[in-house]
Amino acid sequence: MGKNKTVAGFVLGIVGVVLTFLGAVGSIIGLPVAVVGLVLSIQGRKALKENEQPTGLATAAFIISIVATVLTGISFFTCGICVLCAAGVGSSVNSAFNSML
Repeated sequence: MGKNKTVAGFVLGIVGVVLTFLGAVGSIIGLPVAVVGLVLSIQGRKALKENEQPTGLATAAFIISIVATVLTGISFFTCGICVLCAAGVGSSVNSAFNSML
């Protein structure tokens, strides 16, 4: 059971890293994916240690999931700031246009 969770965590970590580079929508989807990958890799590592099996893949899944979580978190907040700035600029342009009329 631990091996399956480890592989799932590894795959979700890689998917999270890929989704980081797809902008705001990718980071919105990628953040929960990366966190679930992190949780699964931790659970898989614990199960593998209890069964005294090798934990190399679990360690790789853990590291990739941490990287994915950090990258998607940064992307999520920076894209959010960009969207808020763009919304602020849009409203000020709209009010300037309306004052010219």
